[in-house]
Amino acid sequence: MTVRCASGILAAVLLVATTGAAEVHGDATVVPFVKGTSWTYAGHVRWTDPPNTIRNNEVRWLSEVVDAFDHGDVAAALLSGGVWDLLSWSPQRRRGDYAFVRVGTRYYIVFGDAKKTFAALKKSGAIGLTKTLVQEPWFDTPLKKGQVARKPDMGPRDDTGYAWWVENATPVRVDVPGVSVTRRGYLLTFRTLASDEHMTLVPGIGITSFAYVHHGTVAEAHVHLVAYRRGTAQ
Repeated sequence: MTVRCASGILAAVLLVATTGAAEVHGDATVVPFVKGTSWTYAGHVRWTDPPNTIRNNEVRWLSEVVDAFDHGDVAAALLSGGVWDLLSWSPQRRRGDYAFVRVGTRYYIVFGDAKKTFAALKKSGAIGLTKTLVQEPWFDTPLKKGQVARKPDMGPRDDTGYAWWVENATPVRVDVPGVSVTRRGYLLTFRTLASDEHMTLVPGIGITSFAYVHHGTVAEAHVHLVAYRRGTAQ
């Protein structure tokens, strides 16, 4: 089974600003880099046990920021756990490490060597950027419907495949322990021949829903945000 969650591949990002109904000014706080912030997701997963047994289960999953910094031009958050852990699910699955990065107005997420990448950026700023990271954009702010972010080495294309595509923008109500707001949310999609990913990203809160479907060997995840906690800025 091919899973798009690999070193240097970007998926999606999230993050938080307020736990009340305060407005987010533009998209400046799409990813607040605040230690202690956490998101709890719940939903359903399907996977395939060898040789070809399809399993189903309900799942509850935690993603939390264990370290973070914001130096203005460069910011990053080191996470333990993420919705991408559910792409290749098994009952023995442990939380993975991820690094969310902002350089100027461009956002990235790192899979593989997340701790190393985070440490390099924290120490050296933009000088710590790796070629792999720069090759994997996720989105730019301000977010807007129709926006496409694709790896530079893919060359020009006239479709939205193999890229992060802001498919839609619509008001979203988020009412879970820790946050109760209504604000614009963005549906982001990444489609390949092998799989589809969809997530709703609400600036100031983060990922509020996530779905993954593999088109070959059965592997699926459908989860939504059920609790949110904002950390305290250091």
